Amino acid sequence: MRIKKKSFLLKLIFSGVVIYFLVGVWNKSPSASQEWEQRGLNANWASLRDFAKYHGPRFKTSACVSAAKSWRITANFTMNSVLDALSLTSGFQLPVTTTAAMSRADKTQTVPDTEPLQVIVIPHSHNDPGWKKTYREYFDDQTTHILSLMVKKLHEYPDMTFIWVESTFLDTWWLNQTLETRSRFKELVDSGRLEIASGMWVAPDEASPHYFALVDQMIEGHYWVKKNLGIVPESSLNYDQFGYSSTMPYLNKLAGIKHVLIKRINRWVKEKLGTQHRMNFRWRQIWDSQGLDDIFAHVDTYEWMSISDSCGPDRPTCMKLDFKEQPDLPDPNKPVPPAGGRIPLETLANSLVEQFRLKNANYKYNVMMLPHGGDFRFDTEYEWDKQYRNMKIFMKYVNERKDFNVQMRFGTLKDFFMEVDRQTEKYGLNYPVVTGDFYSYTENQDYWTGYFTTRQFNKRLGREVLESLRSAELFAAVAISGHVDGQVRQQILSDLVIARKNLGIFQHHDAITGTSKKHVARDYELLLTSAFTSSQRVLATAVQLLLSGDGSNSKLSGLMPLLARPTENRLTRQVLLPMYQAGTQLLLVNSLTQSRRELVSLLVPVSNITIIDYKNNEVAFDLYQVASGTFKINFVVDFPPLGLVILTVKQSNKNRDQIENGVKVEVVTNSNRNNIRLQDTEKTRMTCENSLMNVTFSLITGTPERLCYHGKQFCARMQIDWRWFQERGGAYASITHGRSVPLTTANMTVKSIRGSYTCGIEVTSGFYSYNMTLTLVHSAPGQALKVTVLSDLSKAVEKMGNFAMRVKTDIKNELFFVDSAGLQMMGRKFRKDLPFDGNIYPMSSMAILEDAHARLVVHSAQPHGVVGSTSGEIDFMLDRVAMRPEMDLPEPVKDNKPTLTTFFMEMLPSSIFEGHVSMETTVPTINSIFLNDLLQHPIYAFSSHENGYVASKVKSFLHHEISCDFVLANVKNLAYSNDNLHDGLSLTVFRRAYGCHGNLTELFCPVNNEAEIIPDAIFNPRKANPNYDVREMFLSHLKEKRKLGSNERVRMRAMDIKTFHLRSRE
Repeated sequence: MRIKKKSFLLKLIFSGVVIYFLVGVWNKSPSASQEWEQRGLNANWASLRDFAKYHGPRFKTSACVSAAKSWRITANFTMNSVLDALSLTSGFQLPVTTTAAMSRADKTQTVPDTEPLQVIVIPHSHNDPGWKKTYREYFDDQTTHILSLMVKKLHEYPDMTFIWVESTFLDTWWLNQTLETRSRFKELVDSGRLEIASGMWVAPDEASPHYFALVDQMIEGHYWVKKNLGIVPESSLNYDQFGYSSTMPYLNKLAGIKHVLIKRINRWVKEKLGTQHRMNFRWRQIWDSQGLDDIFAHVDTYEWMSISDSCGPDRPTCMKLDFKEQPDLPDPNKPVPPAGGRIPLETLANSLVEQFRLKNANYKYNVMMLPHGGDFRFDTEYEWDKQYRNMKIFMKYVNERKDFNVQMRFGTLKDFFMEVDRQTEKYGLNYPVVTGDFYSYTENQDYWTGYFTTRQFNKRLGREVLESLRSAELFAAVAISGHVDGQVRQQILSDLVIARKNLGIFQHHDAITGTSKKHVARDYELLLTSAFTSSQRVLATAVQLLLSGDGSNSKLSGLMPLLARPTENRLTRQVLLPMYQAGTQLLLVNSLTQSRRELVSLLVPVSNITIIDYKNNEVAFDLYQVASGTFKINFVVDFPPLGLVILTVKQSNKNRDQIENGVKVEVVTNSNRNNIRLQDTEKTRMTCENSLMNVTFSLITGTPERLCYHGKQFCARMQIDWRWFQERGGAYASITHGRSVPLTTANMTVKSIRGSYTCGIEVTSGFYSYNMTLTLVHSAPGQALKVTVLSDLSKAVEKMGNFAMRVKTDIKNELFFVDSAGLQMMGRKFRKDLPFDGNIYPMSSMAILEDAHARLVVHSAQPHGVVGSTSGEIDFMLDRVAMRPEMDLPEPVKDNKPTLTTFFMEMLPSSIFEGHVSMETTVPTINSIFLNDLLQHPIYAFSSHENGYVASKVKSFLHHEISCDFVLANVKNLAYSNDNLHDGLSLTVFRRAYGCHGNLTELFCPVNNEAEIIPDAIFNPRKANPNYDVREMFLSHLKEKRKLGSNERVRMRAMDIKTFHLRSRE
């Protein structure tokens, strides 16, 4: 039923409502939990208006200052401007030879020639937690030996240094070491000879992960380093990622990191930056006009992190530094033996020093880092001894050659940046300010844009685990804030630690990317499945604790999740709701810190059921048979913020024919579709309508045709096509050249589906099927078209290619925007001077296409590759089969599985969004932000066991509802040591930027003018008036910023991220 229009006065009241913000703002008002229990399960938008009587309007639309309007780009150049200036042809070659690079070396250096060239030799070993071997295989075969030999050899060679990047292998190794070995390891760290560079749990990919996951693994790694080693990493080494986002340097700076080193960027971009001495710069965020969060960046030369690309442009010459593979160098202090294949030291030194100068010609200063290592290097005593002894001989010879004017020494990344800082200050060097990111990476002439989509099954599974873990962390934080049995607390923390470590490993740049061998990808699936099961178990336990401790006298003996992963290589599936004679308790959990109206869908084994709310009223529902003995029910629930709703489901005496709200299904097969006349509108088209909008579908093509929004006099064309891109690439590279064909609809079956709460179409066509539905509920999801795609490329006729969804509109703009890790929007466009595959960009959760009249917003539940080659169109790469072996990965990627992809699609008129002010970025509306939140954070359902019972109810565990521009980006129950000792709560809050314009008058998620939080009073704890010690920390707990007073307000700007450490004083 369409909701009737309200009076202007009521609409005005509604537009001013702000549901209480965080805490302490209204000290005399009821808490969110109390207020929701007073209002009960049947809360609706009218009751939200009534809520204004208690708290009053907190937001004035006239006072809203749009974030984007105040942003001024103050960078010297943006990466978009660099890409615009590139003029490439297919035959262009990067000058990597000595001769080609000489012209740059002849340029006048910024630093005088009298300053010796400082060459910092940095031994290292890059250890992937899974690539060609699994995590455990790598650890047992190589990494454990590397780390143990590191302790032994660095004590044996007192001037040698080493750097290590990731914490995950350190953690596994540390658990098995004696106190003496740990002490010797810490001695090396304290001396500065062993540097933990980065120190995150892994070196993450920066294209596909959501910033929630990036922050989580960063805290996990940095907290481990601080607790076990007592040090604070200062530099971030990012050698092996395949491109770099603008979000990660921001997170690094907030964590207290001072410098970042990147390497794998577009080779033509690197050549251009090198010729202009712009390989160092201050990396600035789009919104940061004052440079408050700038971070110093260094781009290392050439392509690979191996010794062959370490010293200069000529690989054969640099390979002579790999002393493991070379004859020993002659010792100048000993008689010269017969040559025996040895290269004379003088000849070797002359050629290598020339390479040093050619490499250093890319920079303004006279200091050069010489990384010395590679994948899993230094795993034998033989290599440690060979590399050290020969490098010592070589360095001694070079240092004694005064004509070289070169000083070589062992050092760390910190030593390198310290020398850069010294010369920068001494000679007054200036570096440009740069805004933007570094996509897409090129290897030779291939664009590594295929991995944005490779192994889509795993990408979706990783996001499911992230959502489940975040919910578990939130409810566990509240549940264990009071008295909890020690054994139960330990089990909760143990499960959380396992889940977050496994999820963290999956953010690695060979895991979420899909660029590992088949058996390694399966191992990641096993880790993620374990993490999902653990997090669901924690969530169930936390909810049970919260119910048993709130005076409800719960008799719940346990809760069963209604989502299950019985095997690692199959989709997460819904579990049938068990039906007990006395009735089944259904618990629905909302992890968002905002209230939400949601359409809940469950599977039940019988059709004659009744759903009872806490007032003993029946809840209306749709019913739809999906298989023999399996029925799908849809019903509407209003959820409190960070809360739960408990319903009772019973078998009733009504048979299926007596249920009024059955779903009507009409099948349009291929045969009768051909017999329908196109002029017969009633048979060729179908319209779905709710109180906000309507969508018209074509039953001939199985696609939407038009979206219209009520009250806005706005309609827009939107069509969805399905494409197959012919592919010649492998796991990393996309090589399609833009060649695509529309997928045939010859055997397509279309079903039209109408119910009380959903309306849409289901289409089956070959190896894929999809649903397009409109929620018939006045809610945030009711303003968008939901598209769910199920594909199985193992059944595709073509054995190589990309499966894509093309969204067509009448929007006239080649510029579009794609999110960077879910944190900010980046401007993109199709550059005809670049190959088609060089125009594919990573999307983590959102894409926007807009002009002066309309905006298309596509929300995604998982990452994809995205390209917009034609004005008004965007292609979303859904999955791929990649047959070419690449990068020492000797096997194709063809282990495709049935994969589920979910989108929300909005079409907004210009009257309710604020258009972009530059090509660099745009900002979503508050309603779009909220809709994306709903997609990323689903409702979780649990059922009681047969002997369990708790009264139906509604309850919130948030003290006050949080303004919609704020999000709890990370909540972590900190635990350390083998015993998982509880160390309080980590709370990370992000205030998101949004546009004002006209979008603040009809909000489904209110915002608040007061940009403040009170960290120690966000939750509604299990015990009254908890006494917290609160510290504001750097993002990942490496350092403390300040101590907060009790109930102290903390003000936040748009795009601010702040972390707090809460410890109970009791």
